[in-house]
Amino acid sequence: MGQRLYEEGKPSLSGTDAAIVDDVSADEPWALVERFAELERVSGSDDERAAAAYVTDRLEQFGVDHELFEPSLYLSTPGDASVETDDGWTAASAKTVAFSANETAEGDLVYVENDDEMDSIEAMLSVSLAGLPADLSGTVVMSESIIPISAISELADRGAEAFVGIHPHEREPHEGIVTPVWGGAPPYDESDRIPDLLVANVSASDGRELREKAAAGAEVTVSAETTTEWQTAPLVVARIPGEAAPAVDEFVLAHGHIDSWYEGVTDNATGDATLLELARVLQQHQEELRRDVWVAWWPGHSTGRYAGSTWFTDEFAQELAERCVAHVNIDSPGVADATEYDERVKWMAAVNDVAADTIDDVTGKATSEFRPARAGDYSFNNLGIPGMSLQSSIPESVREKRAYHPVGGSGGHADAWHLSTDTIEKADPDVLERDTEVYTLATARLSRAERPANPVRVIDQLASTAAEYDAASGFDLGPVIDELDALREATTAFLDDADGYPDAADRLVKGLTRLQFVTEGRFEQDPAESRAPLPQLAPVEQLPDLDSDEERFLELQLRRARNDVVAALRRLRRSL
Repeated sequence: MGQRLYEEGKPSLSGTDAAIVDDVSADEPWALVERFAELERVSGSDDERAAAAYVTDRLEQFGVDHELFEPSLYLSTPGDASVETDDGWTAASAKTVAFSANETAEGDLVYVENDDEMDSIEAMLSVSLAGLPADLSGTVVMSESIIPISAISELADRGAEAFVGIHPHEREPHEGIVTPVWGGAPPYDESDRIPDLLVANVSASDGRELREKAAAGAEVTVSAETTTEWQTAPLVVARIPGEAAPAVDEFVLAHGHIDSWYEGVTDNATGDATLLELARVLQQHQEELRRDVWVAWWPGHSTGRYAGSTWFTDEFAQELAERCVAHVNIDSPGVADATEYDERVKWMAAVNDVAADTIDDVTGKATSEFRPARAGDYSFNNLGIPGMSLQSSIPESVREKRAYHPVGGSGGHADAWHLSTDTIEKADPDVLERDTEVYTLATARLSRAERPANPVRVIDQLASTAAEYDAASGFDLGPVIDELDALREATTAFLDDADGYPDAADRLVKGLTRLQFVTEGRFEQDPAESRAPLPQLAPVEQLPDLDSDEERFLELQLRRARNDVVAALRRLRRSL
């Protein structure tokens, strides 16, 4: 491979940690990868059911208690697509996306240059429509973008006939989903959030030709076939009892998606394999676990915007809210050449110590704390459950040498993520074993720790964010900062006097995590769009750019948000 999987050789651990890591093997995980590499696990399909049957059969062999659910999920499966210009040219690479309109449209092809440099996945998910006329009737808008979720509804509102995205991959656009509705199915009173626009994507090479045709005034016909309907899909949950502290009625959730685009070896057959090995190993160590460990394989990730984990969050809402102390999202481990942990790792502040220390103790690799995006199966944000995803990545120097563009998963492998080329040679059993060691030990430590999450670290992070926002404009966030200072003092005193991890500490962590990540209700789901830290107060940064009525309107919004945040912090302080 040319680069070390462990910075200084195999880890030097002791006690139960060493025993857990030593028990991790590549044999069982790689056998699953080889089997799943034969299956196209589109959600609701026979191949997805075959994958779930494989998992349940192995769990049965290991003696792990498990249950197979059959939830009905609102899924959208893409079919054929075409992009044709009026001179007879046809895109060779056209694809549509989940939740595109199922129709044919035509219009004048209008190219909008993406202002961003397309050097990050965030840039590729956005398109500025500035400069376009208010009325886009009779036009098909085209731009460099994977899926600009926030722009789709605006394009539909302004009358555009369709959107064509030019992807950075030379041969094949990445598969994707266009709805901002987390979980696929919206509540009845928010059904208008389902997008109503035809969307097609083309490769970079086709996109260059389309740009030339747009400059020449071409008309274009775009067609897309999608099947959007309720489907049943298999959802597997295993439960491993923690026996070290019988009085502790809490659990840790390890999870990942079982569905895929195509064979989806790195996204997410390798993750499914890690989950299976994690369940096998921790079943052998349940006497050392303080908390139960739940292990879940979700359907509906790709074609339902995390529909499986969303269903689970709704179905088990009270147990998750009251008993789940943390979650571990396992997606895209075991990618060939993914030797580092310096770019794709993500965790919430409350579980920083377990995340960072585990990577260091197992691999010796340098790492950094990155905020989880509103993506993946983080369907537990509104409940406030702190989470982590310890995804390894291909080094930046290797990706640059191979001319990879940024992608959202597969360890940064741009010729694997959401493509037909995500096949078994993109994975490596040695990397998979190392990554499984990390995930298994992190989950075990969350289970075994006297205090799995640290509320003081979340308070400090919130205070830092509030100070930055306070300095960004003339709007006074002093009351928020003062309340955070008071809460920190009260929390420190409370924890100094408390034994173990009292319910009040768990409620505090969850309340603080909600303030850091969401704006909607506890048992709702925020949209699948980016959320800035302390999202209720984040619009303060827009104030310097506004004047007149708009400035005063935003100030009114911010006063109310400030009141809400201060009140929430006071409630948390009084609950200690």
